[in-house]
Amino acid sequence: MTGSRAGGPKDGGRGSGLDATDRALLLALSRDGRRPGADLAKDLGISRQAVAERIKDLERRRVIRGYRADVDPGALGLAVQAQIRLTLLGSAGPGREREVAKLLAHSPLVRSVYRVSGEDCFVVHLVCRGIGDVNGLLAQLAATRAVQSSRTSFVLETLVEKGGLGPLEPALVLEEESS
Repeated sequence: MTGSRAGGPKDGGRGSGLDATDRALLLALSRDGRRPGADLAKDLGISRQAVAERIKDLERRRVIRGYRADVDPGALGLAVQAQIRLTLLGSAGPGREREVAKLLAHSPLVRSVYRVSGEDCFVVHLVCRGIGDVNGLLAQLAATRAVQSSRTSFVLETLVEKGGLGPLEPALVLEEESS
């Protein structure tokens, strides 16, 4: 597998390879990842062993990518969120781009990095204790000598946040296409 894309692993984003039971199981787990297998089995009309096998298969295929607690960053003193839009120098080359991507991937402040179309090359979302942390990351990026420009926006208020992908709405879970 070459990694996950916007739609999912190796499927062009269509969700292929999932049957109706897999979809129902994913919907249930997206709402409560700690739900007991017996409850899932009852709701899906299959055995607990079938639920366990399906979950293991979905994990192996990286459809289910992990389980985690949804922690409020503010509770940990991480009260500042920012978005940095980066434009790299055209002359930087792929080696420098990889250096920037590696620096961002290893920063504990960085929560996500997206390669984007348009004027910018990357959009970076980060959480931190204060503006000084953002300045420190910007200084590290400048030291790579690959960044042409950066624009930073600080989050004033979160209006909608649907971290990860769950809980999913049934309308988002594609049905198998008819042949």
